[in-house]
Amino acid sequence: MKNLIKLVLLAVLGVFVLYPSVRTLLVSLQTDQGFSLENYEYIFSTAGSLVAIKNTLIMGAFTVLICGFIGTFLAFFVHYFDFPFKKLLDRVLLLPLVVPGLIIVFAFVQLYGESGMVTKTIQNAFGLEGLPYTFMGLPGILMVHAYTQYIYFYMNVSVAVKELDRSVIEAAMNLGASPVRVFWTIVLPFISPALISSGILTFMTGIGSFSAPNIIGGGFKVLTTQILLAKANLYMDLAAAQVVVLSLFAISYMLIARYYERKVSFQAGTREHLIQPVRIKNSIVKVIMSALAIGIIIMIFLPIVTIIVLSFVKPGSWMIEIFPREFSFDNYIRIFTRSRSLAPFMNSLRMALIAAFAAIVIAIPAAYTVTKTKTRLKPLLEILLMLPFALPASAIAINMINGFSSVLLGKWIMLPLAYFISMLPMAVRSVTISYQRLKDQYGEASMNLGANRITTFLKVTLPLVSPGIWSGFLLVFIRSLGEYTISAFLYTAANRPISIAMVNSVFEFQIGLAMAYGALVLLLTAIGSSILKRLQGNVE
Repeated sequence: MKNLIKLVLLAVLGVFVLYPSVRTLLVSLQTDQGFSLENYEYIFSTAGSLVAIKNTLIMGAFTVLICGFIGTFLAFFVHYFDFPFKKLLDRVLLLPLVVPGLIIVFAFVQLYGESGMVTKTIQNAFGLEGLPYTFMGLPGILMVHAYTQYIYFYMNVSVAVKELDRSVIEAAMNLGASPVRVFWTIVLPFISPALISSGILTFMTGIGSFSAPNIIGGGFKVLTTQILLAKANLYMDLAAAQVVVLSLFAISYMLIARYYERKVSFQAGTREHLIQPVRIKNSIVKVIMSALAIGIIIMIFLPIVTIIVLSFVKPGSWMIEIFPREFSFDNYIRIFTRSRSLAPFMNSLRMALIAAFAAIVIAIPAAYTVTKTKTRLKPLLEILLMLPFALPASAIAINMINGFSSVLLGKWIMLPLAYFISMLPMAVRSVTISYQRLKDQYGEASMNLGANRITTFLKVTLPLVSPGIWSGFLLVFIRSLGEYTISAFLYTAANRPISIAMVNSVFEFQIGLAMAYGALVLLLTAIGSSILKRLQGNVE
């Protein structure tokens, strides 16, 4: 039975993960003259393609630097010091993790764009003739990335900060070491693995970014937007080659960073004196830190509040004013009373549920096989399960086209299937955590009492790992609900998701309707996140 499950898993992963990737590689080598490196020669010799490659790497590098600074600073600010509002700030700083990036992009456009509310307010307040800053292009992209991706550094470095050994730091200070020297010689080496692992995820997410470059990039070309352009012009061989190049950048960086992560990683001895937050005694410093905390909370909430408020703007009423003045429920009434407006919301809901269900169906046996069995196929299985994690979303979309264009292209199921493949590593990781904490004695006791394997799984194992299963289900559902990158490549008129409906509404100057779609996604995300938090608490 176990061998059959492993073979079925390998077959499913081979068909939906490995085969499309191999097909993309083969397509990239195909030309009118047969197999050739012509597409790669074009990419690395054409000025426009070289600019896109350079911009992609610059965008990824600056994203890591900016998010690394912000996330690390916030991790120390929240967990190294004790000040008012720190618990609230810690919770608020996790919000960008569950808010779809597309929604943040549109919120930032309404706030900081050329005609944005913040931009115009600053311009009028100081009597400026021109714009106070540039939001389009690389600066705007990095601004969005800073908001959405600092979270990786914040989460990982926060864990490391909590594990710092207070006695070692105090001993170094007592021996005359300055705070700067203590940081460079003790603190930095300890948090280096967290910094590197965060940098891996941030760089891969940064170079694979599509929403911000596509909407506010302007003339700033990157590989993800060039891939869509090639696909739209039916140059699938060129798009495939661009996908291979982008994927190689992501995988190469991941492998190099993993090497250095293992090199700097070390196991400290048993730490009996974990770091205690430094209590701020100076009242002035305490006020400054409290004000800073409140300011950060406002900055995090502002885009989210903007989406919600603008969703109530009366259609056609907000034209030349800086701030909207007329509000109504018209946008929501339109969504829920007109079938054409409701369709994208229902499509996204159905497709997110299908993707989440499919991911969990595969994740349960996959996580069990990885954690509870010994087999020679295990390394191959782990590679196939994690491969979608290493591939940008645009690469997965092109892989799907190349792998299943003759069977599924234009079909309704193509989009949720792509969601499922993209989010599968997330579901597997969630279920794996539950399996790792499951004691083998429970299953053995059930078997000793006469229960067969199926009964043991259904009555003992499944209930014990259910928090991880539901967590994985909700994670995939939340992330699929507002997904934009894969949707832009694969949607059809029959399965147009809510993210595409938002983009279309903005370009049709129906800002309120677009924000109403975004607010609905935020509502479902908030409900799912609250349930997810409780489930993760049970897992822990």
